[in-house]
Amino acid sequence: MSLYGRVDSTANQTAVGRTIGNSGGSVTKTIVFVDETEAGLDENKSRGITSPGWWAYHTYTDVSGATRHRAEHLMFLTNPEANADETLSDDTIAADATNTIAFSTNNTDKTTSSGAATFVVAVTVTNSGTATFQWQKRSSSSGRFSNVSGATSTTLALTGQTASEDGNQYRVKVNSDNGAEEVISDVATLTFGS
Repeated sequence: MSLYGRVDSTANQTAVGRTIGNSGGSVTKTIVFVDETEAGLDENKSRGITSPGWWAYHTYTDVSGATRHRAEHLMFLTNPEANADETLSDDTIAADATNTIAFSTNNTDKTTSSGAATFVVAVTVTNSGTATFQWQKRSSSSGRFSNVSGATSTTLALTGQTASEDGNQYRVKVNSDNGAEEVISDVATLTFGS
């Protein structure tokens, strides 16, 4: 019997959280159970989750706007129970099956004379997944993308832009609730002109 348990359950997750002292602070770790199937998926490997067992996981956006992952393997299990009766809602972290996100409409450059522009994307997610969006902006004078506050849908509608924003660039990071690897749209430039 493992200290943390061999199944994906809320009671085991709570016990693991107490063991590592996940009681607050500025970084919250999510405790994730990974079985043999999940450990073999590229989606999970790209997050640093590479073998079965219990993991402490968190993600953050670095200064350049890229998503970074940190996974700490807490307990390796040689015979974890399969996820058929999965009780934890951790699929955004540890995918259960191969899932992908694909753009059916990608981001394109926009020209404006009125200061209004709308950037639009459309995506499909395999296995009935639901996409989540985070638009980002890079000003023409900075090399880093940063999140646009509240811009979490398929469209980014800009109004009241001025000529000083000529050359600003926009992109969107797309994730899903079923653990597909993050995809980032094409970078589109806002140009002032007629």
